[in-house]
Amino acid sequence: MSDIGMLLVLCALGTYLWRGLGVLLSGRLSVNGNFFTWVTCVTYAMIAGLVMRIIVMPSGLLATSLTWHRLLACLIGLGAYYVCRRNLLVAVGVGAGSLIVLNYLR
Repeated sequence: MSDIGMLLVLCALGTYLWRGLGVLLSGRLSVNGNFFTWVTCVTYAMIAGLVMRIIVMPSGLLATSLTWHRLLACLIGLGAYYVCRRNLLVAVGVGAGSLIVLNYLR
């Protein structure tokens, strides 16, 4: 077996091992327990940190946009999130679309 074939087999084994372990443990874990509450908090903190980094210290093409454009697009997306019954897809689309429009009008 070639090196690439062996790598593919090991990656598949690793992936399916964790999936199988998840299936075995899923019945024993409490979704409302302390561990999942902690994981949820950490996840929200990471997302908030990434969003703030994108707004405050962007890189690449996003760095050419004005800071207040990025802030306004974020606020518009947040407003769309609550207006559209907490629909994340609509919020992201509206926020990105408003940033595109603001940069186009500049």
